[in-house]
Parts: sequence; structure tokens; C-alpha cells
Amino acid sequence: MLCEKILGKTSDEHFKGKKIDYVDFEWHETYSKRHRKTSRLGRDIAISLDDSILKIGIKPGDVLGLDSDGTVIACDVLPCEILSVRIGNPVFRTTAKIAYEIGNCHAPLFSGNSDSELITIYTEPVERLLKNLSGYELEIERRTEKLDFSRQISSVVGHSHHHENHEHHEH
Repeated sequence: MLCEKILGKTSDEHFKGKKIDYVDFEWHETYSKRHRKTSRLGRDIAISLDDSILKIGIKPGDVLGLDSDGTVIACDVLPCEILSVRIGNPVFRTTAKIAYEIGNCHAPLFSGNSDSELITIYTEPVERLLKNLSGYELEIERRTEKLDFSRQISSVVGHSHHHENHEHHEH
């Protein structure tokens, strides 16, 4: 099945009550235009989205298509390793510094469960950078969980350009 655009969300009225077959994505795949996937129920899914996905990203619940039997083909994003950064005495300057440093690493940023928590994707360089910041009262925890895209503060815009595969057939 070929899917070329996001048709809506699984929560949209016209998709309610329909059978859903999910296509799973790793977090780092959500800003890429082209994918070849197998859905959870075994459907072969080819995905070719336009450039807008490079800015907005694929989100859980995005609908890619309807199969001939009426099944909704939808996206889900798998749990991943994250870093939870809890900021002691959360003042503007400290929060801004942490957000700046995470963004400078081209990592996505999410608000956490409280005003003093920021969440980003785990990478060893980001963890080391945060642990080496001096003068800040930080509690850094590494854990695995599903990202809550409704809490996304920034994405990896501009980061996905090297994930595209541009083939040239000139010989």
C-alpha cells in the first residue's frame, strides 16, 4: 500500500469506530519523508510524504491511509530512551540555558510532567554535556518511555536533511 499524505488523526470523527492497524516508527524516523514499513498486522506499507513532514514530523495517531477493507493505517512512535532533566530552583535563566544546550545538540525537546522538568532523547553526548554543566542544580534521569508529542517544545528541524536518500541514475 502506498501512502502519500497524512489524512488526519485517529481521533477524527470519520475514523472513530474503525479497525486500526499501526505502523511503528522510531523517534528519529519521524522527520523523514520516505519509509518502507510492515504494519503490526503484516501489511506492506510504502510511505512517500511531501517536504512538509520535515517541519511537522510524523506524530502518533496520524492516519496514513485506509486499506480496501476499511482498516485505518495509522502511525505510532515507539518508546525510546530519554533524559529527564529536573531543574532545581527553576528560574528563567537556568531553564533557558538547558533548553539552549539541548537544542544546540540538535535534539528534540519536550516539557515534562512539571514546570521544572524538560525531556529530550537520550544520547551519550547530551547526557555528558548536561552532567558537566556547572553552577546549575540539575537532576538527570535516564529512562525508557513513549514521548508525549503534545508536549513537544522543539523538533529536530534541519537535522533530517542527511537522512534522505537521493539516488542519481546517471552512468
